[in-house]
Amino acid sequence: MYYFKRYFLIIIITVLILLNLIPTPYFLIIPGQAINLSKNITVENGEKDAKGQFLLTSTAIIKANLLLYIYGFFDPNIDLKNRDDEILLNMKQKDYINIMEKLMLESQMISKVVAIRKAGYSPEISGRGILINGILDNSPAKNKLLPGDVITKIDKQPVYTLEEFSEIIRSCNSNQMVKITFLRDNNTYSTSIPLIELPNTNEETERIGMGIYADTKDLQCRFPLKIEINLEKIKGPSAGLMIALEILNQLTENDLSSGLLIAGTGNLTMDGRITEVDGIKQKIISAKKHKAGVFLVPQKNYPEALKFSHGIRIIPVDDFDDAIMELIKL
Repeated sequence: MYYFKRYFLIIIITVLILLNLIPTPYFLIIPGQAINLSKNITVENGEKDAKGQFLLTSTAIIKANLLLYIYGFFDPNIDLKNRDDEILLNMKQKDYINIMEKLMLESQMISKVVAIRKAGYSPEISGRGILINGILDNSPAKNKLLPGDVITKIDKQPVYTLEEFSEIIRSCNSNQMVKITFLRDNNTYSTSIPLIELPNTNEETERIGMGIYADTKDLQCRFPLKIEINLEKIKGPSAGLMIALEILNQLTENDLSSGLLIAGTGNLTMDGRITEVDGIKQKIISAKKHKAGVFLVPQKNYPEALKFSHGIRIIPVDDFDDAIMELIKL
């Protein structure tokens, strides 16, 4: 009997070691940190007298060996992602981390701009054109422009930032033909593209555009106030909404948190729009663990977020102004 137990134990240990060594093409998406932003963000001339807190929620990504894969398959708080289906996850880990760090830094800069503008300040923004990241399948720009191209002019008007680009496009009409000057591999080209109607975030009203995903190339900002953000361990752009709310809260007399523990997530654009994010389930789980009573979520993530709303109030928001109004109602 003694030898049987001994050999059985050896077999179990051997199996666990093998399971731990066998790789899989999967990653585990698990609940990450929930960070009190008032402890990690300091605004010049700002006040940290709010009775409530804004929490940044995050996810963590772990490579799954066979043992972790089996564990993740049975844990309802964990999602499994096949790296072959995820463009970013399929990159080398170093490249993935570099991209996420860059996105976080850009997100912080955008959050500063949106927040201090709302507080009545005017930051100086500059760039070197409109960098195209992607093109919609139904876009008239498809096969004319490519990801990596940099738009420098619309008709004869130079454009340096995404804001300038968006302002010009908004002044145009649907089906209007515009001449686009752009850079590709350091060579200058031009093409004419008709503008189209694009569904807005509520999918009811329409907006004019070219059907491209784009950012400002080499975005630079000069701020009238010093804003220190210490979030080195957080990667990616989804903290934008909560960072901007914390900055604004330190610059306003009224407590936007209404004395509550408010968590949330959302990519923030320079014009204040809040766009969808990944890892909603894990972020809500993290918020619940830290006793948050409210969770702000991008409108497009709202149906998914409702599935995990037990014990926490889920509030969908379209843009930064919408988020502020929802907070005022609390």
